[in-house]
Amino acid sequence: MNSHPLSGTKAVIFDFDGVLVDSEPISLGELKNSFEEHGIEMEWSALVKGFLGTAPRDITTFMHEKTGRDPAGVFPEGWHNRVMARMEQGLTMISGAEALLDKLDADGIPYCIASGSSPDRLQLALSKIGQEKRFEGRSFSTEMVPNGKPAPDIFLHAAKALNVDPKDCMVVEDGIAGTVGAKAAGVGRIVGLVGGSHLNDDELRAMHGKALTEAGSDLIIKTLDDLLA
Repeated sequence: MNSHPLSGTKAVIFDFDGVLVDSEPISLGELKNSFEEHGIEMEWSALVKGFLGTAPRDITTFMHEKTGRDPAGVFPEGWHNRVMARMEQGLTMISGAEALLDKLDADGIPYCIASGSSPDRLQLALSKIGQEKRFEGRSFSTEMVPNGKPAPDIFLHAAKALNVDPKDCMVVEDGIAGTVGAKAAGVGRIVGLVGGSHLNDDELRAMHGKALTEAGSDLIIKTLDDLLA
């Protein structure tokens, strides 16, 4: 029996922030700043648990529920612009990401991105890490589907685009919402990654790994190199 992590996988669907690019410290950091400006105090661990991979429209809904005000046009745009400005200064890929993508190419396994980020943010980040050509036509945002994560829409959309049944796909996620969405989409295998620098200590990594497992992850890995073993 072949026990390789990719055994039987016909396609791989990647979350983006915190899975392929180490951008979550920027995104979550600016989200924390924006929340505080609106009077919402939140611990880093709560941000990680509640908002990894969450679409801006859903964060806006959260803001409205917490403050009783309609922040549309103020909060999401300001947060988005701050994140984009910091990304312009440079980004790095998650360790092991490029080697894994190269292996998938060599093995003829198709892959794509299914992200809660906006299309313009995706394109900026891909250009900063030199991967825009690799993912041309294969980077999908939840803004392209009716419902963001944790709904299954983006994963069903991605699997259809790759012409692969969801049960034959692997999803690599670092977010609770995305993991729940992948499970709801009937994905064959869900891998939870706890290797991004936003998970900045062993206790947080262990806590988040447990939460990902409870949300539906079949395997927890600390590095993408584990999928090359």
